[in-house]
Amino acid sequence: MLGSEVPASARASYLVTGATGLVGRELVPRLLARGGVIWALLREGAEERHAATLAAWRELAARHGATLRVLTGDLAYDDLGVGESALDVRALDHVFHLAALYDITADEAALTAANVDGTRRLIALLRSGGFRGVLHHASSIAVAGDYAGVFREEQLDVGQRHPNPYQRSKFEAERLVRGAVGVRVRIYRPSAIVGHSRTGEALRADGPYYLFKVALTLRDALPRWFPLYGLLDAPINMVPVDHVAAALDVLAHKPGLDGQTFHVVDPAPPRLLDTWNLLADASGAPRLRRTIGGRFAARFAGVTQLAGQLGGLRFLRDQLLADFKIPREVRDAWRRDVRYDTENLERALAGTGVRCPPQAAYIEPLWDFWLRNLDPDRKPAALREACLSGQVVMITGASSGIGEALAYKCAAAGAIVVLVARRELELARVAATIRDAGGRATVVAADLSSVEDCDRAVAEALAIHDRVDVLINNAGRSIRRPLAASLDRYHDFERVMQLNFFAPVRLIRGVLPGMRARRRGHIVNVLSAGVAMPAPRFGVYAASKAALGSLAGTLAAEHAHEGIFATDALLSWVRTPMMDATGKYKDTRAMTPDEAADVILDGVVRRARTVMTGDTRRRWILNALAPVHLTRLANLVYRLYADDPSEHPELALDRSMLAQLIKGKLI
Repeated sequence: MLGSEVPASARASYLVTGATGLVGRELVPRLLARGGVIWALLREGAEERHAATLAAWRELAARHGATLRVLTGDLAYDDLGVGESALDVRALDHVFHLAALYDITADEAALTAANVDGTRRLIALLRSGGFRGVLHHASSIAVAGDYAGVFREEQLDVGQRHPNPYQRSKFEAERLVRGAVGVRVRIYRPSAIVGHSRTGEALRADGPYYLFKVALTLRDALPRWFPLYGLLDAPINMVPVDHVAAALDVLAHKPGLDGQTFHVVDPAPPRLLDTWNLLADASGAPRLRRTIGGRFAARFAGVTQLAGQLGGLRFLRDQLLADFKIPREVRDAWRRDVRYDTENLERALAGTGVRCPPQAAYIEPLWDFWLRNLDPDRKPAALREACLSGQVVMITGASSGIGEALAYKCAAAGAIVVLVARRELELARVAATIRDAGGRATVVAADLSSVEDCDRAVAEALAIHDRVDVLINNAGRSIRRPLAASLDRYHDFERVMQLNFFAPVRLIRGVLPGMRARRRGHIVNVLSAGVAMPAPRFGVYAASKAALGSLAGTLAAEHAHEGIFATDALLSWVRTPMMDATGKYKDTRAMTPDEAADVILDGVVRRARTVMTGDTRRRWILNALAPVHLTRLANLVYRLYADDPSEHPELALDRSMLAQLIKGKLI
């Protein structure tokens, strides 16, 4: 039911800020179903972005004899940017103030401007315009801050602290509303708002949704039967958006509630163990078998408090949260020792049929919608833009192959790319393509087999851009030759090591001081699947790549606390000029440079230590579990596909049969 019918004479006039936001999209249709006039305050340009929603609302308004009016304005202006002539506040019966910045990771200035100053301007407009209706303010349980115990609806300032700027901004905004002299107010404090209880539809994924990413990660990594054990069992209080809208609709139109505050929360939230297991059942993740509850936490409160002050443990905790994309602010804001009183809410909603559904009734729709629409990993372009936009990315070997593909993709994500290679004409072509598409590129022609050119390349990049945020060591040299055939060719080892190992080391040496000073940086090495398994004929090449990977692991271990990451991409065959040079692998299955670039950038976005394809991962696991057997298998394949079959006549029949079955070269 969208809203109960009321007599035509009682139909009201409404102003809704944040009308197209998460709660507004559910509340406005309920108000339209009541008839009357609804003014939807939208920012400039929002009417076009939300054209489909507004069209549906106008159809609903026509069916119910209501009127929908779009008011272009902004709470950043004293008169909302609409002027007194555009809106007569004296004619308004209800003002729903839903607009706010709901981002717990936002900085204090932005939160204060949106949540506190915006509320102050709205109150000033209503008071100066002679508003006689009711101001309905959407606050949050975040106002409770670090309060421990039962936080009652009538309470606000009880000496609690607000460790997070978002909590402080909601607290200050509600204090302004409570102190608005001459304005009738009703205040609503929802807990964490999630999607629609039936469809799961939501506009954003934060708060409890961070658990969803954990569930997806564990589902992909562990079997369903694997037992999990948790450290805490505090509840996560969340409410579906349709319940919040239904509660606001009823509470706003019920007489005699002015001046009251309502905790629109789940009155009996289940334990974290139960919430997780509901999510595990929906997602296929392992279930929690047991958690360490409140009695344990209380008994060892001193120990846990001391542990929380240890820098080493805090570092490991924060890194683990980052792996699951959980902002540190979320952990700081999660309260384990507070319960929200709902006496006002339950009394006002008694007999209305509006009741918060149990989590078991809506977890599955939430999961399904999140997985299909809100999982950030399903939007790689957006993730890359968030990670790389405005970053200076230096790519070696950028004139062709993987380096060229990386350059295009990084530039498309908003990065400033520094293209490094020997062939200046080819670099100019790549740079021109990037610039024609609106990107930014700098060309640095350098022969990385020269120590002097390595130093000059870094110096030029720093002189132009003052920094290098991401260094991608992609340039490389490969030699296909068995070790026995290289005994009198020691220069092969030197040349490969110079380009594949010493050149990246020289570049890292040049950019690392700046990364340390900024406490931010990323070193990315394009390695080989030969690092993960024996690679006959490519021993020199694989050794040079393994050396670089080992160095990167050490670098990551030494500088993780400074925000510097290292990623190794273990790639199998990639169809590049280097692979095609011998002509022996034209029939071998291989990735395209675009596909290889996607694997590498996935590692950049996730800040993964190592990325590889499925085939390489399986071989890496086999090499770890049964190295002797894999070595024997590699030896057999090496002899089967000998460059000179006469060297191994004992496998002639095997070779003949395989030729009928398999097209291409394995090694």
